[in-house]
Amino acid sequence: MSISGVRKNFAYLFFILNIVVYFFCLMLIGDSLGGRNIAIFIFSACLYYIFNIYDMSSSRYRNSDMLMAVFLNAFLFVLSLFAKLFTFNQGIIVFGLILFFQMLFKYLVLSVFVDKLKVLFIGMNDYQEELIETLKKGEQYRFLGVLDNKKENFVDALKSEYESLKPDIIVDFTETILNNTKLVEILLNYKLEGLQFYNYLNFYENLEMKLPISDLDQKWFLENDGFEIYYNNFNMRVKRLLDILMAVIIGAICLPIMLIAAVIVKLGSRGPVLFVQERIGELNRPFDMYKFRSMTQDAEKDGPQWAQKNDARITGFGKFMRLTRIDELPQLWNVIRGDMSFVGPRPEREFFIKQLEKEIPYYNLRHTVKPGLTGWAQIMYQYGSTIEDSYIKLQYDLYYIKHHNIIFDFMIILNTITTVILGKGR
Repeated sequence: MSISGVRKNFAYLFFILNIVVYFFCLMLIGDSLGGRNIAIFIFSACLYYIFNIYDMSSSRYRNSDMLMAVFLNAFLFVLSLFAKLFTFNQGIIVFGLILFFQMLFKYLVLSVFVDKLKVLFIGMNDYQEELIETLKKGEQYRFLGVLDNKKENFVDALKSEYESLKPDIIVDFTETILNNTKLVEILLNYKLEGLQFYNYLNFYENLEMKLPISDLDQKWFLENDGFEIYYNNFNMRVKRLLDILMAVIIGAICLPIMLIAAVIVKLGSRGPVLFVQERIGELNRPFDMYKFRSMTQDAEKDGPQWAQKNDARITGFGKFMRLTRIDELPQLWNVIRGDMSFVGPRPEREFFIKQLEKEIPYYNLRHTVKPGLTGWAQIMYQYGSTIEDSYIKLQYDLYYIKHHNIIFDFMIILNTITTVILGKGR
C-alpha cells in the first residue's frame, strides 16, 4: 500500500534531517567531511531504509521500531570501531545522537503530527471491494463508507455527509457525477478547504501501487503522464551504465558464493550446474537466460509447467537458493550482455506468453522494456503460478513501467535486499 502524501513528506524530512544530524555529529567530534565519512553515511542510510527506519506508515511508534533503531545503530557503532573509523567516544556520540534523534522524531510524528485520513466512496464498481480491504488493513486510513449516487436528493445527501463526517478523501466510482455542474461547484469548494477528490482509477493506482488494467483503454495510456522509460534517453543510458557497474561489482563480490553453489549443485543431484532456458526479452527478442539449476534434471519431462509453491521438483539445495536468490546470480552475465537489466519485469517463456496474451489485456506491454533480475512485481507479490497471479503481477509491472526512474530502481533493489533478508525470496 502506498504511503499517504503527508506521511511521505515526513519520511523525506526524516531522511534529510538524519543527514543534518550526522554532519552535526562530525562537527561535534572535530572530524572533517571526507569521502570516508560520506561513504559511512551512504551505507548507514541504505541500512536504515532496508530495515524501515524511515517508514512512516504505521499509526503509532512501536517497541519493535525502537528496538530495530537501537540494534542498527549499535551494529554500525561496533562496525565503525572494528574498521577504525571512529574512536569509542566518537562512535558513542555519533550513533548515540543519531539514535536519539530517530526515536524522538518518529515518535513525535506518529503520535502528534499525523492522523488517519478519512475516506468516503461515492458509487460502486468491481474494484471497490479490493480497495476497502486495503484501507481496512492499513493504518493510514479510516474508511467511512459508501454513498449511493442513485439515491434521491444526492447533492443534499453528499453535503450532509461531508458536514457530519468531514472526509479527507472522496473517491468517485461513478464517472458520471461530475456531469452535474452544481455538484462540481460544491466539490471544488470542498477541495479548496482541503478535500482530496479522486477518480477511482487514480486512487487505485496511488493506493495499491499497481494499475487497474481491466478498466483502462488505449486512450488512457495515450493521455496519462509517465512512461518516461520509452523516451527519456538520459535515464536509459544511466540505467545501462549502472547495470554494468553493479553486475561487475556484485559478480566479483559473489564469485566465491557462486563457486560454492556450483559445487553443491553438481554434487547434490544429477544434471548440469547451469540451467539454460530461452526467455522472451525486450521487443519480444528471445535470449538464453542462465540460472543455477534448482530442480531435478527431468523437471519438465511432461512439458512446460509453472513452478508451484513447495514444488516437489525442487532439490533440497534448490529451495535454499530460491529463498536467498542465489540461483539468480548467473543472470549477472545476462545483465552484462544487455539481455536483461537489474530491475524490470521478470522474463517469461514463449509457451506461457502466448497463453497469457490471450487472457490478459496489455500483457505484451511488459516486453517493451528489458526484463530484470528483480522487479516491482517480485517484491510486491508472491510467486505466481496461475493466470490470475500473472494478471496481478502485470498490474505491478505496468505501474513500474509508468513510474520508472533511477531512484525507483534503487528503491526496488533495496527492497529486494529486505525481501531476501526476511526470507521471502521467490
